[in-house]
Amino acid sequence: MKVDLMLSCKEISKLISDSIESPLPLRKRMELWMHLRLCRLCSSFRRDVVYLHDQMQQHAADFSENSEGETEKLPLDARLRIKQAIRSRQS
Repeated sequence: MKVDLMLSCKEISKLISDSIESPLPLRKRMELWMHLRLCRLCSSFRRDVVYLHDQMQQHAADFSENSEGETEKLPLDARLRIKQAIRSRQS
């Protein structure tokens, strides 16, 4: 019988993503905590994921406060420049 004492980085990255959406069970939290104490790459990944999540939440809050149901639009000249750039890349 093989017993894995630590989860792989791939498994940990899934747990990190899951933990952003909802609380993990105690055992999974402990496995995550232990791995993060030993793995700099996963710790850095978690820090980045949390930062991005927080920024997205802030942006969503700012957008909903400012727009009051209206969608902000780019000025016409900016939209035309973007369309032109896309068309030139497709050619």
